[in-house]
Amino acid sequence: MNKDAIIKISKNGPYVVTNLEGLKDVDGCTGKIGEPAVALCRCGEAKSKPFCDGSHGRIDFSGEKLEDRVPRKLEEYIGKEITIHDDRGICSHAGYCTDGLPKVFRMRTEPWIDPNGASIEKIIETIRKCPSGALSYTVDNIKYDEYYDKEEIELAENGPLLVKGSIILEDEDKPETNDHYALCKCGHSKNKPFCSGQHWCLKTNEYGKLQDMLNYKADEDLEFDNKVEVIKRLAESGKSMNSSMRTLEKFVDFKSILFKGVQLQRMPLNEEVAVNLKTIIGKRAKYPLVLDLPFYVSHMSYGAISKEAKVALAKGSSLVNTAMCSGEGGMLPESRKAAKIYIYEQGTAAFSFDEDIMKKADAVEIKIGQGVKPGIGGHLPKEKVTPEIAKIRKLEMGEEFIAPARLAGVDNIDDLINRVGRIREVIDGRPVGIKLAAGHIEEDLEFALRADPDFITIDCRGGATGSTPRFIKDNVGVPAIFAIRRARKYLDSVGSDVTLCVTGGFRDSSDIAKGLALGADAVALATASLIAIGCRQSRICHTGTCPTGIATQDESLRALFNEKKALLGFENFYRGTAEELKAFARSNGRDDIHLLGIDDLMTTSLEVSENIDIIHV
Repeated sequence: MNKDAIIKISKNGPYVVTNLEGLKDVDGCTGKIGEPAVALCRCGEAKSKPFCDGSHGRIDFSGEKLEDRVPRKLEEYIGKEITIHDDRGICSHAGYCTDGLPKVFRMRTEPWIDPNGASIEKIIETIRKCPSGALSYTVDNIKYDEYYDKEEIELAENGPLLVKGSIILEDEDKPETNDHYALCKCGHSKNKPFCSGQHWCLKTNEYGKLQDMLNYKADEDLEFDNKVEVIKRLAESGKSMNSSMRTLEKFVDFKSILFKGVQLQRMPLNEEVAVNLKTIIGKRAKYPLVLDLPFYVSHMSYGAISKEAKVALAKGSSLVNTAMCSGEGGMLPESRKAAKIYIYEQGTAAFSFDEDIMKKADAVEIKIGQGVKPGIGGHLPKEKVTPEIAKIRKLEMGEEFIAPARLAGVDNIDDLINRVGRIREVIDGRPVGIKLAAGHIEEDLEFALRADPDFITIDCRGGATGSTPRFIKDNVGVPAIFAIRRARKYLDSVGSDVTLCVTGGFRDSSDIAKGLALGADAVALATASLIAIGCRQSRICHTGTCPTGIATQDESLRALFNEKKALLGFENFYRGTAEELKAFARSNGRDDIHLLGIDDLMTTSLEVSENIDIIHV
């Protein structure tokens, strides 16, 4: 009998269940989990119940016990033939005792249990129905509180998670018996994680049937109100609301741009015609980066995402021979080791200017700004600071990380020129890049070019973040359609051959192909890469309670991450995207993806056609 199943309680997050074969629903059907670890909803608000979808982070769920709960205390009621043990503090109020044997379990009567009120057989039969473990019994000096051989979690309809079969609960507050206990799944228990029967009082509507968590789809197009929530939160606390991922405000995106395709003026290419996807970043450098693909893994820091996610992304990038970026959180050694092509980000914080670390990279990118928060430094909540992260970022445990808004040690253009030159010297002629938020595009490019970088990255509106003030995120940035075209036209006008990389809001092959046609040389993917390895877009990265083990440092949640599955998803997505890019090239008569151009595009948007050189349909 396999007795390896364990339940861990993540702080203010889901139950993390490992090594459980399946869940049993109210109809008695058992659905196989198929994963070594799974997150089960604890807040009661998940749309994918019983599986967690991250709703706990959006509603500020608290896993704390309430002061007015019934205290834990094991009491004994000694009868002629049987002693009944009772712990009211863990009772889930299922009612089997009071409804089944009211002469023994007497409501509103003291003492409330009469162990002589029915036959011993009836009492034992009733006690064994108790799902919470609050009731047990002793006969002939032997205590009985274990009845189940098979490890099982059952979903009670409009009730708790019924845990059976000695599944270990790793929590400070232990059940009366590991053999069986009831865990709250409505989110309202006074005695979390145990059920206290609040679902009866609140008349909650909790699913008792299994849903396929893989079929759960996060809302992509949300309706927006008149900012009532923002105003109320600010009025209550005086603090701005932090949020994660991209802005949900709408703006002109790639959907308004279409490819013309070719017919007679230029012929399309047959499928057997090879299409070149090879991409060079920093072609003027002594040792340029040579990628097999025109897209790569964008900067995401170790801290914003877990070690497991960073390493998986690095391994995935090596499988398809593209680049892996570090993010501004420093170099994670395991991630660097796993990546064939590694771009180190020198962020605005002083700790990231480490010459010994930079020597280990294949390229270095200087972060001036980030598209989702130009002029705002990076932020890592203290809940996501582990001892290892604290060491890398030179922090104290319990201290949040707030990077400066501007690059440490760079106060003018001469400082930037010197910085680029020094880094180029340190890394022996490997590419040096500069990353800019899309805003004052032409003016910033003019200054950046004076520092003579090998590549420049423009971070556009629609890019994501692990944590940033929402009021900033929703109100900054130039959409990629306009940013790329403006950047390309400026670089061409001054005769610059610097490599133009872009990031921010790119998801699939159509976005990438359109970005390249608009003038980009390469595209960096952050969110799309995360989705490929398992991200479910819960949008609670800033809380540290990610239900997929990606945007968290909580060890119990990190156990949910499945590297084997993540690598398969990453490789499938990257290779599949590459094949789709070849199809876009062939349908436009191009045998090189970098030959796609503005003449291959048209738009359904008057706003686009009036502001950049794409013809209207």
